[in-house]
Amino acid sequence: MLIYRYRKVRYTFVKNHIILAVLLILCLIPTAVAISSYKDTQNAPVDEKTAVSLSIDDVNGKQYVFQRSEGDAAEDMILFFLNMQKNATKIVALPDSLTGEQYFKVTLANSVKQNNYQYYFDPNPQACYFVDPDGMVYQIAEKDAREFIGTEYAESIYEAAAMPVLTLSGDHVVAPDAAEWRYKNYTGEYVVSDTSSMVSADVESYSLEGGFELLFDQDPDYFALKIHDDRGELLYDGMYADLNTTFHFEANTRLNVEVIAEWYDDPERSYCGDLTYNFTSLVTAPAEFYLGMDTVKAGRFVAVTALNILNPEKIQFTSEPSLGFTPTFYMEGDKAIGLIPVAPDLSGGSYVMTFTYGGTTQNITLQVEGMKFGQSKIDVSATLLSLYRTKDSIAAYEDLVAKLTSTSEATRYFSGYFMEGVGGINGMPGSRLILRGFGREIVLNGDASNTYRNSGVTTKAPAGTGVYAANAGKVVYAGVLDYTGNIVVIDHGMGLKTWYYNMGSYSVAEGDMVERGTQIGTCGNTGFTTIADNGVQIAMSIGSQFVCPYDTWSDSSTVGKVAIWGVDPLEQK
Repeated sequence: MLIYRYRKVRYTFVKNHIILAVLLILCLIPTAVAISSYKDTQNAPVDEKTAVSLSIDDVNGKQYVFQRSEGDAAEDMILFFLNMQKNATKIVALPDSLTGEQYFKVTLANSVKQNNYQYYFDPNPQACYFVDPDGMVYQIAEKDAREFIGTEYAESIYEAAAMPVLTLSGDHVVAPDAAEWRYKNYTGEYVVSDTSSMVSADVESYSLEGGFELLFDQDPDYFALKIHDDRGELLYDGMYADLNTTFHFEANTRLNVEVIAEWYDDPERSYCGDLTYNFTSLVTAPAEFYLGMDTVKAGRFVAVTALNILNPEKIQFTSEPSLGFTPTFYMEGDKAIGLIPVAPDLSGGSYVMTFTYGGTTQNITLQVEGMKFGQSKIDVSATLLSLYRTKDSIAAYEDLVAKLTSTSEATRYFSGYFMEGVGGINGMPGSRLILRGFGREIVLNGDASNTYRNSGVTTKAPAGTGVYAANAGKVVYAGVLDYTGNIVVIDHGMGLKTWYYNMGSYSVAEGDMVERGTQIGTCGNTGFTTIADNGVQIAMSIGSQFVCPYDTWSDSSTVGKVAIWGVDPLEQK
């Protein structure tokens, strides 16, 4: 009886477990089917049956998306790309000419995965290729290439499809309010360009510094303007070419401008179209440029003052013949000031300097007096040369010069005259003797290959004689170099620096602020020097060029200061 009951219970227990297992299996079948279906779909190719979408990103970043659910047109484009891949011919590699070139990013996707391709389309249907997700390269069949590059989706491969760009006063790119643009594809037929992303219905407003200039990167056949003031009064209605001769811009007047530009249908060109623009502009007073002096000797420098400048970095400068230097302008109050060095070997004559800012261009003529600098033949010991004038010591000095002249204090610390820097007080000469002046050619030991131009003024003075800051400024270097010995460099602002070499000692540190006449050290005989006695070498630089300081000295019969137009000649600060 017990055995029977045990068997019955056991039977019931097993039966229940079998039923539970069956139910569990039945529950897992849909999941297993789903997993199997997902794996099958994931492993299946993106083909005519499974593909659901296509996206095309052209070389300009414009994207076109086709969803199969959107209808026949989208499905046709998806099938077209799938067939284009089937018809393509596998090749070894892309042509070398396509290395690094931009390509269309094409993505074909089914419900669970996507394949990414690189398409290289060209106006020549025989030169179109694609790279598949595995890196295999194919040449597209000419028939398929022709069909695609004739559509609007391929417009980025045609240069003529790009609309002309309008620039206002060299700074602002103006978007058209309306545009109709057509370009010729490989068949020679016109295609209407999609300009929707290029136009803007907003009326932009621009603040123009110094003038009004409109410039297309492709000259139009018809280029007309209408200009109204804020009250709606018509101020100008005519061709842009006649604007400057018939219309005068009043400074600080807000104008409403309409531009109409047309490029005619011309058999010699592959584009045509009409563009219109509407914007407002506030034209400030035109820039003006003035020289501190209009005649200068070679080796010296001049100051240029610019008025009506908001951003001095936008001032453009050229000269004819070339002065070999581009000035940096610094703001001081309502003026911008730039210093221009004139190289010592520059030929005498007239140099036309052209300054451009905003829509203003101004020419100023600078007269340069050519100079002939003398020559000094000096014998120095081999020991002196081997210790202080070596390739490495000169390179270390040149590195310092390059570093210090690459930047400058924007504030003008200097004013009035510059001291000669040695011996006396308040600019008086004191106990010193100028041995060799600026620009003189120094020939060492009769060796023409060991020749250099004296970049400063070489002064002889007793050891311990004071060396003074030539003008107010900031010490940007104080130290020792093999070539220069004890050296101090003072930045006076606006690119102007003074250099003090071969001193016996220095008594300032980098970062110190000094005034004209502040003692910075003493005369001595350190580093490489061509004088047997004690002294100091003092130089002046504008930007990267060393210049003659004579015009800045108090006893100069020519100037006696840095001549800056519009600044009090006595104080200059």
